[in-house]
Amino acid sequence: MTTLEFIDATTGYFAKNGVESPRLTAELMLAEVLKKKRLQLYMEFEKVVPEEALATLRPLARRRAQGEPLQYVQGFAEFAGARFAVTPDVLIPRPETEILLEAVTKALQADAESDAAAPLADIGTGSGILSVSLARRFPARPVHAVDISPAALAVARKNGEGLPNLAFHEGSLLAPLPSLPYRALVANLPYIPSAVIPTLTREVRQEPHLALDGGADGLDLVRALLAAVKERNAAPETRIAMVGLEICEGQAEETARLLGEAGYPGVEQIKDLRGVPRILIGK
Repeated sequence: MTTLEFIDATTGYFAKNGVESPRLTAELMLAEVLKKKRLQLYMEFEKVVPEEALATLRPLARRRAQGEPLQYVQGFAEFAGARFAVTPDVLIPRPETEILLEAVTKALQADAESDAAAPLADIGTGSGILSVSLARRFPARPVHAVDISPAALAVARKNGEGLPNLAFHEGSLLAPLPSLPYRALVANLPYIPSAVIPTLTREVRQEPHLALDGGADGLDLVRALLAAVKERNAAPETRIAMVGLEICEGQAEETARLLGEAGYPGVEQIKDLRGVPRILIGK
């Protein structure tokens, strides 16, 4: 079977089974197994795909056709220009989270030298995309990552291997977080309203329910987090100077109010590519 024949056959198979972007998915899977860039395939349409590659691809294609997300099938996802391991124990990275990362990075880069080593916190770290990215960008800053899921923390630890300034803590929200004055706290907590979960695509419904369901209005954990932040902020030695949150469409007004109650009167709302406020930065 040639490269083009594989792509055409797999595209048809995926389309028949309701896979979004079937041709792109087929090309990405083939390129990954062959260890080539996707565009290289276009110069090798007549080249025969090795049998061992086809043997690897067949079960992967079946899994994708059955609705398993491509990132789980391949075992990785791209985020902020880097590759992160992902499993069904963690949420698949989204582009909106990159907006949160860049907003916090910009704020930290403007810090005075005296604040350059102040610690950071990532609550609900999941696969570790935020904590690992921040630890790489700010090697002088200790970064503390928290998650309630031991399985998710195992994935995050794998992604964070070799980073001496990154520490992981198992527990709920701020409970396991060391009592320190944090320069910034970031959180991409579950924010989808419970009633919306059954309407999500079959792929999204395969992601961890724990990482999706935010309660009746999607803000249960955000409320709990900001209540805990408010308690910490009562003492200067544990104050959190800045909070960055990712939220769902329609939650900006309430989240801004909650940030104000927690001690952050200045709230910046950052919109996604659709013009919807999805990132809130409280200072």
